[in-house]
Amino acid sequence: QLESGIVSPVIGFLLDRFSSRQLIFWSAIISAAGFIGLGSTTGIVAFFLFFVVISLGASGVSHAVTWPVIISRWFRRNRGLATGLAVTGPIFGSPIVILNAQIEEAYGWRVVLIGYGILVLVGVTLLSTLVRDRPEPYGLRPDGDPPEEDASTELRTGPLPRRPDTGLTLHAVLRTREFWLFTTYLAGTFTVNSGFQVHMIPYFQQDIGLTAAWAAVVMSLVFIISGIGRVGGGYLLDKMDYRLVLAVVSALMGFSLLYLQVVDVHTVSATLPFVLTFGVSFGCLVPMRGAVGSIMFGTRTIGGVLGLLQGAPVAAGVVGPLVMGIIFDLNGNYSVAIWGLIVISALMVPLSLAMASPAALAKRIGAAADQR
Repeated sequence: QLESGIVSPVIGFLLDRFSSRQLIFWSAIISAAGFIGLGSTTGIVAFFLFFVVISLGASGVSHAVTWPVIISRWFRRNRGLATGLAVTGPIFGSPIVILNAQIEEAYGWRVVLIGYGILVLVGVTLLSTLVRDRPEPYGLRPDGDPPEEDASTELRTGPLPRRPDTGLTLHAVLRTREFWLFTTYLAGTFTVNSGFQVHMIPYFQQDIGLTAAWAAVVMSLVFIISGIGRVGGGYLLDKMDYRLVLAVVSALMGFSLLYLQVVDVHTVSATLPFVLTFGVSFGCLVPMRGAVGSIMFGTRTIGGVLGLLQGAPVAAGVVGPLVMGIIFDLNGNYSVAIWGLIVISALMVPLSLAMASPAALAKRIGAAADQR
């Protein structure tokens, strides 16, 4: 997370100025080199060095900034749903962890890492050749709308000249109240989400009394249920006032933790209301940056916007687990820390409603387009 918060603004800056296809291609090569190097290392310094290399490469191909930027340019009416569907990949990829364990047990961890390096080097670089930054240069329009009468396809006449994206400049974005309110919202919800997720298994062991295996089951269920929030949250952002979606997400996350505090939970079945509410609210956060960032500021500098929106919240997400750990050490349980997370979630509700309406945001984006 720390690496993502530092590198994401740079990734966003590059996406606004260079081809996302090239960024994904070279990021895949960097990440693959890191995996292969990590699988071949024999020293602790090289181990950490290659781990950093992997992280740097992964930042360029992950769904944190790169893919939401691409999707925001290809979709308008269905941008939230498209982003939500795109970020469900980790859920479908999670069973690979089981395969990892089997291969590692049979052949060793080096084979797993080198195998991943080869897979990324071949698979992701080939995937990058299919990436297109935006539809207009190819005679297409967002959401699959019919092409304009004078548009032609790349196959006939080559790419059309790139059209300027509508929206605010990065300087103008930083001067808006919504940017800072949304950044604060993301920082608060990331603090709650990462703080509890990092300590979820020890919490269910220490405070609830579940075994480590059953605590891991609860955490796995939360991750699986998050798929509902990823897709459903994106869909709702297309259909409803984004402020209501943000308010409900933070309220739902706070309610999930309040349930653990006030209900006598000692079995896995008793955790299911928490699993459902926390999993859905956690999932809704994943497509939120790309969809809401585009609603607020347009796509003119969407790379830089999403990079900055990733930076500060991720930094807060690093602090959350540390503070929870300190509170646990001082009190011997997580109760006080969880009450703190509930308060943070509650504060995010009025903050969400204080943001500008979609109509006001659209008017501001339109005014910015008229000035170009």
